[in-house]
Amino acid sequence: MSQPEQFEVLILGSGQGGKLLGWHMARSGRRTAVVERRWIGGSCPNIACLPSKNEIWSARVAHLAHHAAQFGTATGPVATDMAKVRQRKRDMVNREIDFHLQQYKTTGTELIMGTGRFVAPKTLEVRLNDGETRELAGDQVFLNIGTHAAIPSVPGLEAARPLTHIEALELDYLPPHLIVLGGGYVGLELAQAYLRFGSRVTVIQSGPQLMTREDPDVADEMQRILSDEGIQILVAAEPLNVHGKSGEEVSVTVRTTSGEQKIEGSDILVAAGRIPNTAGIGLEKAGVELDGRGYIRVNERLETTASGVWALGGIRR
Repeated sequence: MSQPEQFEVLILGSGQGGKLLGWHMARSGRRTAVVERRWIGGSCPNIACLPSKNEIWSARVAHLAHHAAQFGTATGPVATDMAKVRQRKRDMVNREIDFHLQQYKTTGTELIMGTGRFVAPKTLEVRLNDGETRELAGDQVFLNIGTHAAIPSVPGLEAARPLTHIEALELDYLPPHLIVLGGGYVGLELAQAYLRFGSRVTVIQSGPQLMTREDPDVADEMQRILSDEGIQILVAAEPLNVHGKSGEEVSVTVRTTSGEQKIEGSDILVAAGRIPNTAGIGLEKAGVELDGRGYIRVNERLETTASGVWALGGIRR
């Protein structure tokens, strides 16, 4: 059996922590490899922070155009071309990818595109995106594998093929009525953006207030602002079932303090929390322990329970 390729630094995941660490280590003269399944540079430049703010800025322009008369500017009819909004976002993402690829090249960091799984301590089997397989080992190993959107176990929700933030940023049409499950910052920023583009929007929050981690006065003010803009907001509303298919017709039955009601819309977006990407990658073979929610246990130095293995970003607890 052939020996694995040996690196001084081996990083699984190219998110904010992983890529910067990899570039720094490679510049310092250490043989470094970063294994990335899909998103070059991680979620931030591809599907999260930057593209969401790109579309939110487009939504603000639409909002200002609709209200230009308030500022003394006369305009004609205003409409949003979502295909152009999406293309503007995609152009920015492509520029970001080019920048990241150049950084890998100039720093000497080896970027390996494929899916990594531990087969032994500090040893990864990587199924490359081109179909080949490589086995890699690192003197030091860093995990930067991120999280994905949770889909609550509401009857009919998964079958409705709901949008997550990823798909919501790829729409080339304007939903007539977007239903948002979740009143956290992701759900609210996308709700406001689509309202400003021209959609009717309803936010359903199961907890007693929006933005549950914020003080009540902050949440109340946020609800007032968004309601004044025209978003329908239901709090303390428990989704009971979902019928239909997102992008066609969809309905959500909720239980509220005033009884059950049915919300009918065209599209449904789920923004109800995150799940760590720790399942199915062989962490038990690496000696890396998880907590009860699937997050990696670390100490104050971000060291995992496995010697020489660290965890970065939102997968640690």
